[in-house]
Amino acid sequence: MVKQTELVAALSDETGFTLRDCKLFLDSLERITFSEISNGEKVKIGKIVQLEPKLKPPTKRRKGRNPRTGEEVMVSAKPAKVALKARALVGAKKALPSIAKFKKAQGL
Repeated sequence: MVKQTELVAALSDETGFTLRDCKLFLDSLERITFSEISNGEKVKIGKIVQLEPKLKPPTKRRKGRNPRTGEEVMVSAKPAKVALKARALVGAKKALPSIAKFKKAQGL
């Protein structure tokens, strides 16, 4: 996993901007993204990811089963809620490693 400090350092090396400027850029990107999501807007970050708030409808009370005992139980109703849907875009999908490369990196 790439930590924020490593990302800031890589961004600084790539662009030539100072570490402070790169940190400010990431903080601003984060703040703007959160602001837009809280307003119900879809946010697309380059060719990496698309974030979209979605309304999940309420669920009704229903019958279910306890997987351990097999006993029939009633599952309570859940209210509607707003969830965040994240979708990887083409750029992120193209950057995925091969299976062999992934297994080697993960030590599998």
